[in-house]
Amino acid sequence: MKLALVTTPWDAEGEHAACARAFGRELWEHAEVQVFVENPRAGADWFGTRTRPAGELLPRDFDQVLYLVDDAAEHAFMAPLVRTLGGCVALHSWELRQLARAAYPELAKPGLRAAKRAFGEGGLAAAREHWSDPTSTTSPLNRSIVRFGDTFLVRDEALRKLLLDDRNAPTPIGVLPWPATPEGDWAAVARAMFKLFERFPPPRTARKGLIGLRVREGVRQNSQKA
Repeated sequence: MKLALVTTPWDAEGEHAACARAFGRELWEHAEVQVFVENPRAGADWFGTRTRPAGELLPRDFDQVLYLVDDAAEHAFMAPLVRTLGGCVALHSWELRQLARAAYPELAKPGLRAAKRAFGEGGLAAAREHWSDPTSTTSPLNRSIVRFGDTFLVRDEALRKLLLDDRNAPTPIGVLPWPATPEGDWAAVARAMFKLFERFPPPRTARKGLIGLRVREGVRQNSQKA
């Protein structure tokens, strides 16, 4: 299997990044892996493999595309990728407000354009909240991820139910016992994930060259604003 792993760079800090590295170490036992990170941070080694810019990702070159997504500003570059390319999302948090605000800086501002973006990320309730006070939105602001991923991996049944209720459509979702620390049994998680991949559909392919250009432009703009 050829797997595209979209994640944070090797030198990223924090517990999620450490868990991503622990998980990533196990993937090479099961697949040929290429790692994609935010454009300007590509190139560093990830277990001996040089990372590639996210703007170069073409799903048709892989059997699966896997995004490791949590509510963090440094994951913002994944929003335009998931929206355009689809793939399998390992979703760790239902609320993605930090990710959304980093991906779409207009959410920090008042006005019609910002309210429109809030609507796109959280529906009518989010737009109304934002119109009243842009700083106090309680919506999860997660639709770039939860509405546009093709398949999902989640930590428990509660998150699986939230996804199914929100999408209101049949969606392949696997429940995996994600460890809470880098010292967890990530080998077992990897084995279970690849068994699920046998039943999951392949990722969507970019439909037009223009779509790929828009993804690259969106990633580049987000990187410049960071």
